[in-house]
Amino acid sequence: MNDFAAGLDPYEDLSDDPEEAFLRLEEYFHRQCDRRIEGATQDDRLEVFYMDYMAQVLGAIRALGLEGEFKSEVPSIENVNFNTYLNFNKDVTHYVTMLRIRRSQRAQGYSVRFDDSAKRKIHHHLDQVLEIFGKLEIEDRKREKLISRLNELQSEVNQPRTRFDRFAALSMEVSGLVGDAAERSKIVEILDAVGRVFWGAQTERQKQLSAPKGPKTIEPPKPRIEPPKSELDDDIPF
Repeated sequence: MNDFAAGLDPYEDLSDDPEEAFLRLEEYFHRQCDRRIEGATQDDRLEVFYMDYMAQVLGAIRALGLEGEFKSEVPSIENVNFNTYLNFNKDVTHYVTMLRIRRSQRAQGYSVRFDDSAKRKIHHHLDQVLEIFGKLEIEDRKREKLISRLNELQSEVNQPRTRFDRFAALSMEVSGLVGDAAERSKIVEILDAVGRVFWGAQTERQKQLSAPKGPKTIEPPKPRIEPPKSELDDDIPF
């Protein structure tokens, strides 16, 4: 079966982030293995499919420099069976889950959550920027690149969380491609307004994270009730 029967080359445009690249490759390798197993005939040796998947995963681990967190070796074909595949797949699932959780927590530090009001403000500012882009006297290639970065940021703002790097990418493109100082100044002024919305959302999040918890309440001491004195106490000599 052709490795790229689906018309997708998983090695194209891989992320520079080793963890992100691995997650994409492993997902592809897993789907590919499942398709080969589903389409297997009586003449096919399933252990070959299992071993290919394991070899691909471990090859990606080594190439991306992630051996320190996932250590294993490609077994010999005579030692591969369904249980071997299950055990290996268990380890991969564990590692992938750990990566996804870690990346999600890390991403929260580089992104903000906007409420509907903040999103409307940002889209209003970005619409103004788009209008300026349409009037710039620059090459179409440059204009398309600027609009592409703008569209990426607009799409990102609609997500549950918005990453800072989308905003930074647009700002860098403006600085590099808009040569006219007056036009660049207009755009930067609007982008500064967008940046203030980012800053406000991030500041609010930090306040929520650092808000001191209410002081623990200490119950006042309960009054001690002396037991009533017995009349016999006067009769007991000491």
